[in-house]
Amino acid sequence: MVQGGHVNTWVDPATGRGFDAGVQNYIDLGGAKSFFTRLGVSTQPNVRQISTQVHVDFATGQRLTNYTLPSSDSRSAALRRYLAVAEQYHAILEPGWWAFPEPRDIPADLLLSFREFVLKYNLTEALPQILGTTGLGVYDVLNTSTLWVMRSFNVDMCRAVLSLVPSFVPVSRKNQDLYDAIFKLLDSDVLVSTTVTGAKRTDKDGVVLEVRNSLNGSVSRIVAKRILFTAAPSDGSTKPFDLDEVEKKTLGAFNYTASFVGVVSHPSLPLNTSIGNVPAAAQPTNWFSAVPSYPFTSRFDNYANSPYFRVVVGGEASLTVEEAQKVVINAFNKLVETGIIKQTDPPQSLTFHEFEPHGLVSAYVSREELHSGFIQRLNSLQGRRSTWYTGSTWGVQFTTGLWIFTDTVLPKLVESLKKA
Repeated sequence: MVQGGHVNTWVDPATGRGFDAGVQNYIDLGGAKSFFTRLGVSTQPNVRQISTQVHVDFATGQRLTNYTLPSSDSRSAALRRYLAVAEQYHAILEPGWWAFPEPRDIPADLLLSFREFVLKYNLTEALPQILGTTGLGVYDVLNTSTLWVMRSFNVDMCRAVLSLVPSFVPVSRKNQDLYDAIFKLLDSDVLVSTTVTGAKRTDKDGVVLEVRNSLNGSVSRIVAKRILFTAAPSDGSTKPFDLDEVEKKTLGAFNYTASFVGVVSHPSLPLNTSIGNVPAAAQPTNWFSAVPSYPFTSRFDNYANSPYFRVVVGGEASLTVEEAQKVVINAFNKLVETGIIKQTDPPQSLTFHEFEPHGLVSAYVSREELHSGFIQRLNSLQGRRSTWYTGSTWGVQFTTGLWIFTDTVLPKLVESLKKA
């Protein structure tokens, strides 16, 4: 398996308490909860934190004094309208692309810009929820094809927001516990701190990988009948795998956004408060304008009963860690300049306890690619040159839904071994 992504759990060295900056909860689908149980990781229902909401335009540092969110009832009604339409397309979007129609049969709704789709189905009151949950990770969300939004804020995500399906978290509040348990189970079969530096992939003779340990420089040779590639197939992640022209053309059509997450603190950040980034143009109820320009940090969210805050940054795929961190610092400094946050005396800088990539997210291609049969070409790569694929580029943007997709890939991989 070739893996990608980050768990993003930070543990306070003083208390041992965990703070998850990435995945916030797991939607209870398929065998998700039993997977945790099998690995000895206790879970509990997810309880949403109630905190004071403050809306600020981070570009200017000005507090929005006339911004109004939809009422709970109107928001829920709009989300249910969204769900009713999304359920019509669920079978062709999940799990994975297996049942996606030929280009001529792609439903027109999925090719509408999301702005057009929202207007068509009277979903405006659902916009703040959709944007705040996953939509801000979708590039140019209002102008992108609805298909890509439905892969991010999908049917099960909408059901979870509406409390139609439950979600859960580790009792420890440390997602890392699950992956530590997996590591313990696999033991010596796992190579850590290791990067693929070269590969030979064939249809008949399997795969040979050369990998290098970044800590001690040792090089290992892996001979496998099949590999499962789980990272987002970007130029960087696929470079050592000797892509042929078909693979390059297909995988190279994907575009991504970059996501970064972190845990920060400062004595003046207000506890029990979420400071959200909302452009001033969204006032009073212009929710179509509630989308910040890339790159941006979406909010400073206080973790319950702690002095720590979660930050999330979104931007173009080329955004670096250093640039993303600067986005957070600039937003914080604007809040100080305008008095939203009262600086200490003497002044203190924002403290970063953790800040790292959450990976490339929200893969998308153009409408022209979809019309040219892109999804069919993508599916044809499954199993080609002894390589199978999973991950959010192929599945959905949340963990347990992605596990369900992986459960459809693995049997195909095993069956291909029987035919070899």
